[in-house]
Amino acid sequence: MKKRIAVFANGWGNEYLREVVTGAYGVAKDANVDLFSFVDFSTFSEQNKNINNSEYNIFKLPELQDFDGVIIMANSFNMQDETDYVYHKVIETGIPAVSLEHEFEGITTINTDNYHGMYELVEHVVKKHDARHIVFIGGPREHSESNERLKAVQDVVNENGLSLQEEDILYGDWAKNLCKELVNKWIDCYKDLPDVFICANDIMAMGVCELMTELGYKVPDDVMVTGYDFIRQGQEYVPSIASVNHEWSSMGAKALQILLDKMDGRESDTVVTMKTRFIPGGSCGCNYSSAKEDDRRNYLVHKNDGLACDSHFRHFYMWTKKIENANDLNYSLDNLFHTSHWMEGDNFMLCLDPEFFNIEEMNENLRMQGFSDEMNVISALKSGVPRPHQIMKYREAMFRVSDENPQSQIFIFVPVYSEERNYGFAMLARDMDIVEDNYLYIWTRHMNQCMEQIRRNITIAELTRRLTMLSVTDPLTGVYNRAGCEKIAYPMLEEWHNAGGRGAIMIADIDRMKTINDVFGHASGDLALRTVAAAIKAQLPSDWIVSRFGGDEFFAGGKLMEGMDLKSMQESIMQKLAEEITKRNIVFTLKLSIGIVILEPGGKLNMESELHRADEIMYSIKKEHHREIDNA
Repeated sequence: MKKRIAVFANGWGNEYLREVVTGAYGVAKDANVDLFSFVDFSTFSEQNKNINNSEYNIFKLPELQDFDGVIIMANSFNMQDETDYVYHKVIETGIPAVSLEHEFEGITTINTDNYHGMYELVEHVVKKHDARHIVFIGGPREHSESNERLKAVQDVVNENGLSLQEEDILYGDWAKNLCKELVNKWIDCYKDLPDVFICANDIMAMGVCELMTELGYKVPDDVMVTGYDFIRQGQEYVPSIASVNHEWSSMGAKALQILLDKMDGRESDTVVTMKTRFIPGGSCGCNYSSAKEDDRRNYLVHKNDGLACDSHFRHFYMWTKKIENANDLNYSLDNLFHTSHWMEGDNFMLCLDPEFFNIEEMNENLRMQGFSDEMNVISALKSGVPRPHQIMKYREAMFRVSDENPQSQIFIFVPVYSEERNYGFAMLARDMDIVEDNYLYIWTRHMNQCMEQIRRNITIAELTRRLTMLSVTDPLTGVYNRAGCEKIAYPMLEEWHNAGGRGAIMIADIDRMKTINDVFGHASGDLALRTVAAAIKAQLPSDWIVSRFGGDEFFAGGKLMEGMDLKSMQESIMQKLAEEITKRNIVFTLKLSIGIVILEPGGKLNMESELHRADEIMYSIKKEHHREIDNA
């Protein structure tokens, strides 16, 4: 039986995520293991608190007792809540776990030796390129990894008789734009360039290169720039960024092997450290033309993928922009994915909360955290073929593809939500290439925007329905008004009549209504109207139309099916009226005169004539009732 490993990661570290999971999958294929990656896109920003909470809600989807092990990519997390939640769930369940580059008590940690690779880099620029004046740009001031890299810079500088001044240490918080701003201010202040800007990640290094171009300088001719992380974007950059490789793929493979050892009862070291290595590049003056040509080709292929992504979602919007219900959405997505599902993979699933298609004020019927036990599997692919739309337990849905396929696979789970309301989740069963250059983020954003548009469509449709109902409903009794009768009952009866069916109409009038109003007051008159409407509606078939025709007169009409007895129907209404009178403690006399006519098939239905016939029958009965009431 296949084993299941849960991976928790923030998707903004896209290359980190891709390399780690791909590395782990290399081991998983030989060990009969499926990888379930739960990916969010939370950010550092407190302004995005609601969005962040909705993002990391995907971490609450898996029940960890359903898994055999966990890989925690805590170094990628942007929220303390993410870290705390995953850690406490792992400790609570006692499941074997490995944390990458973040130490938790009681959990094996794989750390990266941030010092060794940076030491090699600095030694390279000092000894090979004769760098003497160094400016270091780190991540956040208190970040341990950034400070390890800074320590390596300081050690090489000191060993070579150089110095790193306090003003030459900047903190760019890993961000390109902030880094550019800091470096620009530094140049304005000192009116000169150092020999090298050593950046603690490739993103900041590319920012410095951009700034140098904007200021009219050339890299590496006027100043060298180095990075860290060896991301693909940095290697595609011109000049390619001299950087330090984490060997993330090896880290992912090591993490899974440790988990397999733990499952077999073999213990590992509490902390495992993996070395990094420096790789020269064009930005330090070590330029390799053949490598640059290969990178350029990869870049152009990647650009074409971007166009394909844009085209895919244009079709997505086209198929979903007018959707108002679950069946139509299922039909549209089936058609879309049958044509193209290159981003989603051959095995895909979109699960929405059953309440997604129900509209309540402020969306209060939708969850803010967690997931419903049963989910509406609105769209699913099996080997590229759409599955039937169904509602099923979400835990069953999560593992369905895994259980059906004997081969090891990678599953990617992402949240589907509004700003703070949970719509559901999507599962993509495919390789990790989709995380490159934020394609997974782009896919998730497009999916969420489409679902938000559908919610707006449903809301508009529901509000329109309610407004329509208000225009055709009698507010006192809750049944249709005369306009509703004419717009809904008459067409329904005419359609049934033209199809050769028998129908019936009923006219009912309250006896001595004026007396009720004059003697007992209009509040009693209103009570009489509500009581009669309730009695009529309760005893007629659900597909019959009941309306207050005007004043104290009611209309009812519908299909006359085989076995229906109109006399019994009339008697049941009178009996129900008597029950309602007792139930509501009505002290005045409340009687009802009813006239019924059958609409036989054949010929053209003349509603005015048939209503007149029903009126005559009703009034003949009313005369008798009035005599009885007057003589009582």
